[in-house]
Amino acid sequence: MDKAVEQLMLIGGTALLYPAGTGEIQRQAAFDSILYAQLVANRNVGSRFDDYQGWYHAYREVYGQLGWIKLASTHDFKQLGQPSRNTRIQPLEAWLRMRSIRHEAVLAAFKSGLGMSSGGFRHLLKFATQGADLVIELGLLKPGPALDLCSITLQFDRPIADIPLDSLLREQALKGQAEFNGVSLVLDNGRFQGQREALQTLMKSKDAQGEYRFDPYAAIRSAS
Repeated sequence: MDKAVEQLMLIGGTALLYPAGTGEIQRQAAFDSILYAQLVANRNVGSRFDDYQGWYHAYREVYGQLGWIKLASTHDFKQLGQPSRNTRIQPLEAWLRMRSIRHEAVLAAFKSGLGMSSGGFRHLLKFATQGADLVIELGLLKPGPALDLCSITLQFDRPIADIPLDSLLREQALKGQAEFNGVSLVLDNGRFQGQREALQTLMKSKDAQGEYRFDPYAAIRSAS
């Protein structure tokens, strides 16, 4: 995350950053796995907004079934909009530092990717928000492939659609309690290989039905 080569893919409620040079096979495995895990959790538990804990548990379980191996995880809470009473590092930043990822670079790349197209923000409003509730996952894809995923849930005092994106990214402007769930995964390609093609076909079909994935860079690539 030290070089400005990160690109953004929005997959349901997940905003996934990945290096521009990531191989198509690894990229596709991550994209398909993330979407599949969300759809299975939706089917088995229901909305992430109605039962976040149950939904997130079901979501995490799917990765293991696909062949993703857990390397590390974390869980934390934080009160937003209050003066800090100590120097304890904040949950998201702590998780990223533990994974050797620069906190500022992640937010900058995320904001830059959303700024490529107004459709990106609309996508997040559709899949990651419901009224005043936000359930979003920030992710980074690394070679392997490996995934660092941090799910964040927040409840605001007004509809999120009325809050500017800049305010959503500035903690000082927010109020309420944030809950963080982080996990790092690496794919066992041998276990995944037997289901790779079928999963890709299924997720392509599901995406055509629900437009779950949005690539902010697609228009630029097609024009070049």
